[in-house]
Amino acid sequence: MLFFWPYRSWPDFDQKLTFNEYFSTISDKILEKRKFEGLKTFQEYLSNPTPNSFVFFECDTGEVASIISSLNPNKAEGPNSIPTNILHLLKDEISLPLSRIFNLSFATGQHPDLLKISKTTPIFKKGSRLLVSNYRPISLLSNINKILEKLVYSRVYKFLNDFNCLYPLQFGFRAKHSTNHALISITEEIRKALDNKKLACGVFVDFQKPFDTVNHKILTAKLNHYGIRGVANDRFTSYLSNRLQYVSINGFESDKLPMNHGVPQGSVLGPLLFLIYINDLNIAIKYSRVYHFADDTNLLNINSSKNKLQKQVNIDLKLLYSWLLANKISLNCSKTEVIFFGKQSLYENIKIKMNGLRIRPSETIKYLGIYLDSNLTGKSQSNEVKCKLKRAYGMLSKARYYVPPTELLSIYYAIFSSHMTYSCQVWGQQNSTVTTAISRLQNIAMRIISFAGFNDNADPIYKSKRVMKFKDLIALQNCLFVHDFTKNSLPSCFSEFFTPLSKPDTVLTMNAKLGCLRVPRSNTTKHGLNSIQRKCINHWNFFTKKFNIDLSSLSRYSLKQKITSYFLDTY
Repeated sequence: MLFFWPYRSWPDFDQKLTFNEYFSTISDKILEKRKFEGLKTFQEYLSNPTPNSFVFFECDTGEVASIISSLNPNKAEGPNSIPTNILHLLKDEISLPLSRIFNLSFATGQHPDLLKISKTTPIFKKGSRLLVSNYRPISLLSNINKILEKLVYSRVYKFLNDFNCLYPLQFGFRAKHSTNHALISITEEIRKALDNKKLACGVFVDFQKPFDTVNHKILTAKLNHYGIRGVANDRFTSYLSNRLQYVSINGFESDKLPMNHGVPQGSVLGPLLFLIYINDLNIAIKYSRVYHFADDTNLLNINSSKNKLQKQVNIDLKLLYSWLLANKISLNCSKTEVIFFGKQSLYENIKIKMNGLRIRPSETIKYLGIYLDSNLTGKSQSNEVKCKLKRAYGMLSKARYYVPPTELLSIYYAIFSSHMTYSCQVWGQQNSTVTTAISRLQNIAMRIISFAGFNDNADPIYKSKRVMKFKDLIALQNCLFVHDFTKNSLPSCFSEFFTPLSKPDTVLTMNAKLGCLRVPRSNTTKHGLNSIQRKCINHWNFFTKKFNIDLSSLSRYSLKQKITSYFLDTY
């Protein structure tokens, strides 16, 4: 392992070079450990190529000026940049020459070499400060490059969406997709299975530096498969090749070293290229459903028999390993986890293996920042959140003497409410004890920021501060989720999540005319009646009848204001 001395001033060049050598060769070292000799090639997983071919259409000065206006002047700039403040001032004058350069890049299939250079700053994560591996590289590219990449991204992403090229259960780095959508999708599938007395097994896979080890030849071949051919493909080949990186520490800069693998860190296009790279992974899996959030991948197998479940999961893991070999991606077997959902006695003596190693089942796993327990009660996440909220209200109690009330409320939203509300739909509404515990801590926080007594009624404080209670925030999120459904703003996997009462083959009742939703049948209270789908429907129908209006006719902002005002008036 490489070492360095963590002084504020860097005495010699070798220490900076150590960082750059480590960051630029980490992918080579990972790839050297594996021979990647599988029975299949990556081409065998690519079927039914996109018949249409992508063509870059030219940009104009208005589009370039619009992107320049969107650049944040407070963000750091990489090498070969023009200061963002100056770009803003000169956007009308500079948009014409930039648009001509960018259109020339589209026509010739070449990405300018000066825009491929990245400046990397090492940021300490945890552990010993003397280990280079404990530092995260933060890469910066030219802001001119960012403008060009945004132009490319908008065109390629639209093409991939128009022809449904991207896997529908890929929730990462996509418009109208979020971690909340990914969590709701998988947890509702599990609840549905448990409600129907079936077994559910989740395998949460951990890849080793997948963004850094992307093979460029495989990537360009996959781009060609999905319709990005000819000059457009040449342009991505140019974009990925001859990339250089240097490390900068306290104003000292190392020599530039080449980056031979991976998608560019800190780039606009990098995440999209990675999605394309793993887009066909689901084709390799035979029995389980594959869920992605970027590189966070999990396999969900639902079955009626534990013997069939064991057999199918083990087959799928072998198929997954074969795909990884073909695509030159390494797996962290030690960090890959298995969890059985529901009554644990039903899964006795099941053995799940990955690459010959048995994976011991976990009682709780962490996925996208949320702890999921085997019964999806939300207790594990609630315990984690409670610890964070206690630290947060401790900080509020100290800060309240030094900041104005308005700023104190902003601090509340930043360090308290943010932990409380993250994916609260997933973990916060299935168990009343969870809701009660979090609500109690929220009451304490509200009394702190208003200098109220420990036993004072918190309701007037919520009303005066115009802050919603935890359980009411969940109800609001449920209604907004349904509203997004009515406006086709949810991922495609939710296209049949709700059913309006006003279907063509039904008699129009008053509730149907108002836009109420059909309540599905449930077999169990624990999983069916407590599902997110059921909770969303109940809240939507309640407010539809309460306001006597079709809520889908309102804008998202108007609906949010209307429901917020309703709750605040009840405090």
